[in-house]
Amino acid sequence: MDEIVALYDAAGQPAGSAPRSRMRAENLRHGATAVVVRDSLGRVHVHRRTDTKDVYPGRYDFAAGGVLLAGEVPLAAARREAAEELGVTSALVPLGEADYADDQTTYHGFLYATEWDGPIRPQAEEVAWEGWTTLEGLAAMLDDPTTPVMPDTVGLLGDWVRARLADRVSPEQGWDSETVVVEDRWVDRRPRRPEVVPRLLAETRLLPRIAAGLPLAVPVPVVLGEDPLWVRHPIVHGEPCRPAMLTATDGAVVGRFLRALHDTPPEVCAGTGVLSAEEALADLEGGLAGMRERVLPRLSPDRHRDAHALLDAVAETTEVCLVHADLGPDHLLTVDGPVTGVIDWTDARIGDPGLDLAWTLSGTPEPFADALVAAYSPTPGQRARGLLWHRLGPWWEALAGIDFLGEEYVASGLTGIAARL
Repeated sequence: MDEIVALYDAAGQPAGSAPRSRMRAENLRHGATAVVVRDSLGRVHVHRRTDTKDVYPGRYDFAAGGVLLAGEVPLAAARREAAEELGVTSALVPLGEADYADDQTTYHGFLYATEWDGPIRPQAEEVAWEGWTTLEGLAAMLDDPTTPVMPDTVGLLGDWVRARLADRVSPEQGWDSETVVVEDRWVDRRPRRPEVVPRLLAETRLLPRIAAGLPLAVPVPVVLGEDPLWVRHPIVHGEPCRPAMLTATDGAVVGRFLRALHDTPPEVCAGTGVLSAEEALADLEGGLAGMRERVLPRLSPDRHRDAHALLDAVAETTEVCLVHADLGPDHLLTVDGPVTGVIDWTDARIGDPGLDLAWTLSGTPEPFADALVAAYSPTPGQRARGLLWHRLGPWWEALAGIDFLGEEYVASGLTGIAARL
């Protein structure tokens, strides 16, 4: 059937109608829609047009769309095309209007974007292949002269893609991963060193299993690329807490969070790559050996006895559970005051619960610590272990400085060691 399509004038206004065959034959200016489909991690849906399409057959496209029928409202047409072509029925966000013209097609375009995590149901007559790609992957397609992409979609939406791709901010960086905030919606992380790779992968398997059972927000990362590793998670909003501003209410919340985390059955970690109790003990022993060999010699000789005693005490066997293992002010987030989230789970393991009670009991205001104790109910032994781990904290900074971070971290760590011994 020869569809009757809506014609548009140079001002972007409806100007009658014509059969589709005449519109194509005479390249009449008509109305058309384009819908960019992204998922909840920001990936873009791309597809290859069938070889039977009347315009640009066989080319790749990153928008669903088509011509407006006579009398059709643009938004309704865009919804129709997205549903028919891909099975996408989510709400559309307008991106504006623009004109496109070449020797094959001339139209006034109505542009939209939508977010969709449901199944893609490609229309066999329209779509020969379909899949998802990152904005980086899409930009590479657009820059590759050997990849045939729809010129009109590039002309109308290429700048929109580039603008999204440029919306990247690098916050203050941690020790293990390079971090980038993407479009103020997602956080991308890439490991800085090979030994971080399995720990970052373990996060992607552990956190989806435990997030719903925790009373504070945590990241739920997904692997976007494997070689090199690249993970993304929806942003956990907040700023690193200022310890002096933490309240008793915050302490109660963190106490409940730690109780829920530490009560997580260890079998939940099976197959995640999170360090087992045996692996965590071996990791600790390796760290303590490095401290004895490379950090302790830098201390004043009159500190060696106390240093050996601390390292020996930390090495003693204890009860174990699932722990965050790096809970400090940089990883506890607040929004307008209250604590809201916990980030950076790279060190999560089956380990000593005192790890998570170190800074939270010894580096925070007394009302916070008292409320945490009331909510968590640590044993005297757990509190004592927390103090030991607090005293050990600067040793890790000094060791990391010696191994890969530099002398600034060594000096800061040694100052902390002297203060806490």
